[in-house]
Amino acid sequence: MSEIKYGVIDHHSMWGWPKQNTTPEEAEIVFVWNDFTIKEDVLRWQKEGKKVICFEHGWNAFFDYKLNNHIPIADGFLALGKNSAKSLIECGLNQQKVLITGNPNLGKIRKIKPYFFPHRKKILYTALHWTRDLYDYNNAKLDEIINTFSSVADIYVKTNDKSKIRIPDGVLQWNSNINENKCLFQEIMNGLKNFDIVLTPKESTFDFIALKIGKKVFRIGKPEEYRHSDDPNTRSILPYEPISIELLNKNCEIMVNLEDELSKSIKMSKILKWAVEA
Repeated sequence: MSEIKYGVIDHHSMWGWPKQNTTPEEAEIVFVWNDFTIKEDVLRWQKEGKKVICFEHGWNAFFDYKLNNHIPIADGFLALGKNSAKSLIECGLNQQKVLITGNPNLGKIRKIKPYFFPHRKKILYTALHWTRDLYDYNNAKLDEIINTFSSVADIYVKTNDKSKIRIPDGVLQWNSNINENKCLFQEIMNGLKNFDIVLTPKESTFDFIALKIGKKVFRIGKPEEYRHSDDPNTRSILPYEPISIELLNKNCEIMVNLEDELSKSIKMSKILKWAVEA
């Protein structure tokens, strides 16, 4: 069989398999990070006889269809794990259109050994980026964290190019380039080693990685604090925890089996064979 030409429209460096130097116009298969935001392009490519396959561009991404009533229009979907695949099927997608693939980027995540020697605690706040500017919200959360923990811990803030927050004196910043960064996931794992707990308003792919390597992660935000009535619904796998000094000595509760969130990654050859028949 001749080599299948495929193109990839990536997002936040999530595509974990090899890429070809092939444009969507040249490709037989187009892998996209989302179908409903580029609906016209997807329909045009399908009309031209191309297969359009949507890959899960971050942990939790495919739940968007079920939670927000989006209609799947791609020819097939590459799910990170059992739970996201199940969510697609529950919103009416034929199970033959869903392939559980994992992702090589996330497949490199390994649990790390915790610190056992005495040290000053390090707390990481992951600033929330949302559908609008959350500068005031992030500042209020960070101020509460500073007031609660600054006497006993060093405080850091995790940001990317979409984060809006003021970094006060005495607080350190960890910023990541999330676009076309081939080292992003290794950088995240290496950086997370330094922290005792992670505080997040809403779980993200970053926080999921923290959980997978064995870090304590606490959800300190409620959707009603930052959502407007017309904002998208989201899924949580951690219970809400108010900010308190007790979090330093508390174990986090995870409401799902993490193994069902992320499966072992499969090879590109198997994906291409499946995509041709999708």
